[in-house]
Amino acid sequence: MSRSSCSSLSLLALVLSLQVGLAACTTSSGSGSGAPGAEGGGKDANGYVPSARFFLPTGAEADNTTAPSVEVDESGAIHAVYPAYAGGGAYYATCAADCAGEKDVKVVRFPTDGTVGNAMIALTADGKPRVLLASYMRVQYATCDASCGEEGSWTTSEILNHGSDKEVTGEAFALDPEGRPRFMMHTYKAYLGVGQKEPATWYVTCDADCASPASWKQHQIGKQMGRGTTLRIDANGVAHAATVMPLGDDTSGTPMGAYMECASGCETEDGWKGIGFLPAYESEVEAVSVKATISMALTKEGQPRIAMLAKQDDKKAIVYFHCDQDCSKDNWTGAVVSEHERLGAGLDLALDAAGNARFAYTLDYNIVLAHCDAQNCAAEGAPWDLTKVEFGGDLPKDEIFLWPNCNVGAWFLHGPSLALTKDGRPRVTYQARDISGGWSNPDRTKPDCQAGTDMTLSRMAIMTSVK
Repeated sequence: MSRSSCSSLSLLALVLSLQVGLAACTTSSGSGSGAPGAEGGGKDANGYVPSARFFLPTGAEADNTTAPSVEVDESGAIHAVYPAYAGGGAYYATCAADCAGEKDVKVVRFPTDGTVGNAMIALTADGKPRVLLASYMRVQYATCDASCGEEGSWTTSEILNHGSDKEVTGEAFALDPEGRPRFMMHTYKAYLGVGQKEPATWYVTCDADCASPASWKQHQIGKQMGRGTTLRIDANGVAHAATVMPLGDDTSGTPMGAYMECASGCETEDGWKGIGFLPAYESEVEAVSVKATISMALTKEGQPRIAMLAKQDDKKAIVYFHCDQDCSKDNWTGAVVSEHERLGAGLDLALDAAGNARFAYTLDYNIVLAHCDAQNCAAEGAPWDLTKVEFGGDLPKDEIFLWPNCNVGAWFLHGPSLALTKDGRPRVTYQARDISGGWSNPDRTKPDCQAGTDMTLSRMAIMTSVK
């Protein structure tokens, strides 16, 4: 494992009108058997073991679904939301603190006009779920105050029709201390830049009567696209965002991880201040596309902690960042926690009640959990341990092949989301993609096998501490 010290950060202007900078991090070498991605990694005995792993239900009819997002309320009850793979719709699932399997889960379907690309969930202070669903054309907002496992308990409204000009990516949805919804939105990123529209980022707010589209206000806060954003609002109402945006004045610039915050005047560009970190890794040529990935969590005091999938010397690296004060300036430390070449799509960070860092991520299409109990897990030599959540090879192989001449199947796990109970027990959700392939071509009358997805399902792991 190698680590980097980022205690001295140099500021560069990212054309966002946000005073964002670049962290110049230099890497030094070290080693540790508990380092995520290291040979062997940490053992289950060091932290957690799964007590249950199961597919999340879709009600009376089976449906293909994608990566879920999960939260846990003060009682320990689980709340998750996940899109249907195609054809529109998304699902909300809830399960009590003693959740032991699919039979314990209650599920509600949200109908949508268009396939949902991103399903986000946040909980009020008293555990009431709020859901934001973003599709190619529209954004929907859904609320429930009681009996949320029943479809009739939900109010769902289309709050924005942007005509495919904009999109919401990452965990860009949050509630302020009063339970009022906010989210980040950016210009739609065109494939290969063809027909790219003017880049911008918006902070979208609603203060009351949020079932009405007229109650939502869009505030442009930047002239670049902040993608893959995590938005969090602390107990004092300060908004914190971790995002990925280009370095330079156009969309073709190097995508950089960045942190921004706003204590007041968040409807204006000048209200947001921040700093940049490292180039972000993304790829469209892997078996599962790797999107720009950055995740943030806040301590009880509102101090940000960030994990991102970075690009260093054309290699992947998970880098963890720590800041305790004046975080829009150069007061961050950072450490490379993993440089494994088989890091994959998805990364989600959470903090336990003591502020200890945990993050779930994809490694060789398996799901693993990294955890650190040091005071500063971005410090040189901070001890990280690794726990297995689930490996794709643990799942029974599917015997149904949809693609001609394909006769080999495997489960590819990716896109994890992580939430912790108040006593620190992890709840991890992720996407399980059944991909078939083959090379023998037994039926010469049909085309050669082209590897493809046979089915995709949302999955959950309930983890128990063994410390």
